[in-house]
Amino acid sequence: AAVIAAVRDGWPQAGDVEITLEANPTSVEAGRFRGFRDAGVNRVSMGIQALDEGDLRRLGRMHSVAEAIRAYEIARDTFERVSFDLIYARQGQTLDQWRAELGRALALAVDHLSLYQLTIEDGTRFGDMHARGRLRGLPDADLAADMFAVTQETCDAAGMGGYEISNHARPGAESRHNLIYWRYGDYAGIGPGAHGRLTVGGRRWAIESPRSPEAWL
Repeated sequence: AAVIAAVRDGWPQAGDVEITLEANPTSVEAGRFRGFRDAGVNRVSMGIQALDEGDLRRLGRMHSVAEAIRAYEIARDTFERVSFDLIYARQGQTLDQWRAELGRALALAVDHLSLYQLTIEDGTRFGDMHARGRLRGLPDADLAADMFAVTQETCDAAGMGGYEISNHARPGAESRHNLIYWRYGDYAGIGPGAHGRLTVGGRRWAIESPRSPEAWL
């Protein structure tokens, strides 16, 4: 509440401002949803990641599928706008498995889904595992492409078309901050390690804050 109040004091806001909370799908987090709503949050995005117990463990997530769905249901009862994330092209995942999981996700969804294809990046836990040959069973490029195509086709058929490469929404429910990133608009990154992009004096500036809280302060 104090952070939202400080932002309101520092910048003018539209009457229909979108205030999104990124939340973990746990019972502890869900217990705070009413307080977040009363503070001014009007949209929640939840990092469910997978609807398979084994894949959740492999992804390093601490929640179960049942706990994630329960937290999502609480969010759906508390906020008008709710989204959640899934990752596909996971280890050992088949096209039929992803199609079934996506259908389950669409049955749960309110108006928005973020569907990310697993990407192995250097310097990450998965990147290190892959370099040591410990990350086996990843879909090849052809299967990953088929999964992407199925994602687009299935979401389109459900009325939740893609408005950028990984995000899908019913018309009018697109995430405003996602649209700003995608359209190369301005945004302020506040806090340790935050990135921003601002236009000042007709010039575009990319801004990165120090990662250390002590240096940032």
